[in-house]
Amino acid sequence: MKKNFFKVISLALVLSMLVSNFAFATSGDVDPEIIAETSETAIQIESEGIVLLKNEDNFLPLSNKKVNIFGAGSVCPFFGGAGSGAITTDDPVTLYEAFEAEGIEYNSELRALYEKHCLSNELPKTDNTVINNLLQVLLAKNTLEEMNPKYLTDALLENAVKFSDTAIIVISRTSAEGTDHTVETLSLSDDEKAMVEKVTSAFENVVVLFNIGNVMEMGWINEYESIKAAAIIWIPGEFGMTAVPQMLDGKVNPSGKLTDTITYSIDDHPSSECFGSNKYNGGEHFVEYYEGIYIGYRYFETFAKEKVQYPFGYGLSYTRFEKEVVSTEFDSENITVEVKVTNTGDIAGKEVVQIYYSAPYTEGGIEKSAICLGGFAKTDMLDPGESETLTISFKTDDMASYDYKVNEAWVLEKGTYKIIVANDVRNHIADYDYEISETKIIKNDPVTGTEIENLFEDIYSGYEIMSRADVEGTYPELRELDKDDYLIDIDKTPDPIKDGEAPKMGVKYDKTITLQDVAEDESLWDAFLDQLTLDEMTMLVINGGYETHGVERLGIPHTMDNDGPSSVKGRNGLVYTDSGTAYPCATAIGCTWNVDLAYEMGEGAGKEAADMGTDTWYAPGANIHRNPRGGRNFEYFSEDPIVSGIMAAEIIKGANSQSLVTTIKHFALNDQESHRNGIFTWCDEQAMREIYLKAFEIPVKEAQPKGIMSAYNRIGTKWCGSSSALLKELLREEWGFEGFVVSDYSSNFTGSGYMSPVLAVYNGNDTILTGMWSLQALQHKAAVKLAYAKDPVGFGNALREACKNLCIMKIETKAFKNPEITYDSSLIGSLDTFDDWDFEFPYVFTFIRFVFNNILNVVIYAFRFIL
Repeated sequence: MKKNFFKVISLALVLSMLVSNFAFATSGDVDPEIIAETSETAIQIESEGIVLLKNEDNFLPLSNKKVNIFGAGSVCPFFGGAGSGAITTDDPVTLYEAFEAEGIEYNSELRALYEKHCLSNELPKTDNTVINNLLQVLLAKNTLEEMNPKYLTDALLENAVKFSDTAIIVISRTSAEGTDHTVETLSLSDDEKAMVEKVTSAFENVVVLFNIGNVMEMGWINEYESIKAAAIIWIPGEFGMTAVPQMLDGKVNPSGKLTDTITYSIDDHPSSECFGSNKYNGGEHFVEYYEGIYIGYRYFETFAKEKVQYPFGYGLSYTRFEKEVVSTEFDSENITVEVKVTNTGDIAGKEVVQIYYSAPYTEGGIEKSAICLGGFAKTDMLDPGESETLTISFKTDDMASYDYKVNEAWVLEKGTYKIIVANDVRNHIADYDYEISETKIIKNDPVTGTEIENLFEDIYSGYEIMSRADVEGTYPELRELDKDDYLIDIDKTPDPIKDGEAPKMGVKYDKTITLQDVAEDESLWDAFLDQLTLDEMTMLVINGGYETHGVERLGIPHTMDNDGPSSVKGRNGLVYTDSGTAYPCATAIGCTWNVDLAYEMGEGAGKEAADMGTDTWYAPGANIHRNPRGGRNFEYFSEDPIVSGIMAAEIIKGANSQSLVTTIKHFALNDQESHRNGIFTWCDEQAMREIYLKAFEIPVKEAQPKGIMSAYNRIGTKWCGSSSALLKELLREEWGFEGFVVSDYSSNFTGSGYMSPVLAVYNGNDTILTGMWSLQALQHKAAVKLAYAKDPVGFGNALREACKNLCIMKIETKAFKNPEITYDSSLIGSLDTFDDWDFEFPYVFTFIRFVFNNILNVVIYAFRFIL
């Protein structure tokens, strides 16, 4: 059955590609010297991202260089996730290869047994890289099928114990775009439990390695005396596995710290009450953020410390560090702490210093968690006895809370603030009081000066928000709701504007004004834009799927874009054949707490992209780990917006240095995968601004990216790409963003309604990531032209602004700065083929293809979990 299904799915994929007009030309391999450089960065990220959770009696580093390795993940671990965060590599460094390189001997009988098991459960492969890439996206699962424990016979275990008294258990999970985890998939399966029982009973010394993209339930590692050590090695990318045995034998001293809270039970997260599949009476899915600001450590450190197994910021080392506060300086502008870190142990290592604050809370007032991260820094490698002084500083106003009820502003309330120097959110070294004598209302953005006001009152749906004043009485409880009470004015097009002037189009000057002219003299913007015709403007805003259209006569380059956060990919969208280094997942990057490594990753991606001809990178991801079950948590950094925002900013700065445009994604509140296409998302404005938007605000202001990707979900009743409050009032006017906004992958075939180019353009989403260009081109073009005909003033000026935003982005690309670089665009989707057709026939033609592809998608997803 599997073979027949594989033939069907392969044929379907080929047909899908034929009707989708993807380009197949490649731009060559990345320079080996660049790969050598980026692979070293990847290994270093893994080295510093590994989090050592447990190390009883200093069992690690290993004294015995012979080990037995158990678990299906020992042979077929997850190197990446599925979807945009997937990686493509034919030759990743395997765990066994890494052990061999490090000189650690392993039990070959066990390896052979697990290889046989994994061979019977691996995904099908063809000789075609394109097909393999798509099969990985469509068919990958987020759990491994563990070998039946009956094969771990008494005789096999006896031989294994004779080989070595040390066993390593590998537990593997990945995650996938489009689907979330369940509590069950983030717990041990029955076969895994049985395997753990057998191994822990047979061996005196057991080490557990978690090859995971999401934190999972781990309470069981404390239930067995023989489990001496445990570490999270994450999903390590193409080269990261190299660092794992080096960590085990001490060549690498682990310095990773958790960027998530690990609880004994995932259900203890208050967000679990409304996460995943919740449906209105009458249809349509929704999610309500009942917990408000109280997610992750903000909840557990305020209300439920006893439910935490490993706190936020936690991570062990093989050495010891002494921390001494050298100086503090607190004033109305900045909170600054200098901390001297000394390695008092016997092994060289790195250490992180974390600074938290605790703001004064008034019962019934603005909600505040008991503690919040303010800043952090990491030392260089310190030899035994060596010291380094770190300076950590953040703005005093960063301790303000958003008051959406009274002031519609950030409020820094008077009272005593505790500034806490810490090893993690719970293990404090020193704390200091800072007194603020008068309440400060911050009514204007400190960067742009724009007046701050509530922008998202319409996306709070009236539910009771968790409150510190009465946590039991306000603890989340899923509501039963009627669709008709909430879903009003969905996907509504604005009324035409009667007053004002339509923009000029197609103006011809004696001398053409090019984009290069504008780059050298910004006063020429208006005259430059006047030259664009309606057809040219239309193509610019609708042809944004893995590329953005160009206008050669005006010097506007055609640019090439691709995913994703784990590795920059070459041209040709989903069917890319070139790829840069596959890095460890974003959570591992976050757990390094090393901003220099994040910068190096972005810089390396920029160099690789230049070799592959990629101008725009759909990365990094800045969404929040609202719940451990989030299907794309591995693409994001943390449950905390400060870590998330700072890491995203550094990656962007690195990419900027190489003229690689980034699009931070997915803006905003796209914190689950279940029903993400159009799910109605409701959140109070305090939680939005302090948690979910903050992770985007930091990189927008600190790194000045030229791209943002809007999200699939709706905020309230408006698709993110049609929310002017999000994309205009907040992003551009309040934060000062300059660049383009691209939608997420779109399968809108009609050109109207949800994810339509018309709604997008009206509301500040500048182009559509058209996923199936030849299926969408005619309808999108017709929709844009019809919108202009109906509203030449309102829509016409919005269209002009979108084109300007796209050009602002293009000025920063290699395609613009190095126009001598060319590419084969012969297979890039174009409307030219259809320009002379009568529109009625193409509508029928496209409808047939629309039906075919929807049937295809149903078939693919119905069988997704068969293999």
